[in-house]
Amino acid sequence: MKTDAVVHLSASPPDGRATTTGRVTLAIGAARIPVEMTVPAGPVAVEDVLPVLQGLSSLFATRATAQAEAEGRTVSCRAGCGACCRQLVPVAPAEARALARLVEAMPDPRRASVRRRFDDALETLNGLGILDRLDQDPDSRRAVGMDYFRAGVACPFLEDEACSIHTDRPMACREYLVTSPPEHCAEATGGIETLTLEANPSVALLHADLRDGWSPLVLALVFDAQAPPSPRDRPAADILKSVIGGL
Repeated sequence: MKTDAVVHLSASPPDGRATTTGRVTLAIGAARIPVEMTVPAGPVAVEDVLPVLQGLSSLFATRATAQAEAEGRTVSCRAGCGACCRQLVPVAPAEARALARLVEAMPDPRRASVRRRFDDALETLNGLGILDRLDQDPDSRRAVGMDYFRAGVACPFLEDEACSIHTDRPMACREYLVTSPPEHCAEATGGIETLTLEANPSVALLHADLRDGWSPLVLALVFDAQAPPSPRDRPAADILKSVIGGL
């Protein structure tokens, strides 16, 4: 049973609030991964610990990439290939709020440009009736996802076929990696070989943060405007236990 080097993750608040640091050991298959996490002290909202959860997503993506390379496979995802950036990306409420804050913090004219892309995407998808079908059963939802992809609506953050918010991208995006040729992703006709991660923190967060339901990324600004403020009513440790327990 191998114990890896300590992974350090932080969600230190920018306003200088007090923080607390704790350590857990993730038991993932035969691996033991010690993770040290620094988070805000006191009651917090889920988005206050989002950087730590994003770090976990990136950790498992990095481990999966290293395993693929050890097997002689190469991840083909690169800046300039934005095929997967036309998929329906599910985000948890905390992620939707964080994306809305990210857009708010952008200087004009960039903020106005990104908001226009959100509006244009919603106009196209609503015109096709795709968003009205999101509440259907999971089997039908897969068909909705394919129709969404065929509509060719790019993520509002896609610029020059690359993610313009790569550091802050959703967890589902961090965990989606392929080793098949890029043209397979663009055509969506089969032959797409995705990496299997040891754990998917994005899915665990969706299950742990469903008081307001999930949203497609393209609806993040609408969700943030319509949903009540996120409650800051739990210690960070409780939120992280809830998510990590679902890995």
